[in-house]
Amino acid sequence: MTDTPNAAALVVLEAFEHVHPDRCAEYEAAGVEIDRKCKETEPKMLVHALTRVAETPQAVTYRWLEIFDGAEAVENHFANPVVKDHIAKLNDGLLVAPTDIVLYTGWSDAEKDHWNQRLGGNIAFAPVRAGFYLTR
Repeated sequence: MTDTPNAAALVVLEAFEHVHPDRCAEYEAAGVEIDRKCKETEPKMLVHALTRVAETPQAVTYRWLEIFDGAEAVENHFANPVVKDHIAKLNDGLLVAPTDIVLYTGWSDAEKDHWNQRLGGNIAFAPVRAGFYLTR
């Protein structure tokens, strides 16, 4: 059910996870595992890619790039039990700071507010100045 006008459009998500420098091997192994599980359980997740983007003595920052076929696919991702288990594992000492989540969408401000509430209220939206979001 799409309950906002642009909810069927593709949604791009970046999740920045700040990992304890001594736990990178464990984190990356968990990344391989959640990647496999998401591929098996989320047919509307079109891209799921992990990269290492920054390193300081305090943290190594990784970025998940995730592309979804509509807002409901994003909602399903956050509700997926395997994702919830993965997040719990990360929060058991692997991360040194909260995960930063940024969505790139063609949504109006009202749609952003609506979906931010549905997705837990901790989402930032990229200040896109130009672009388009296709529906499939």
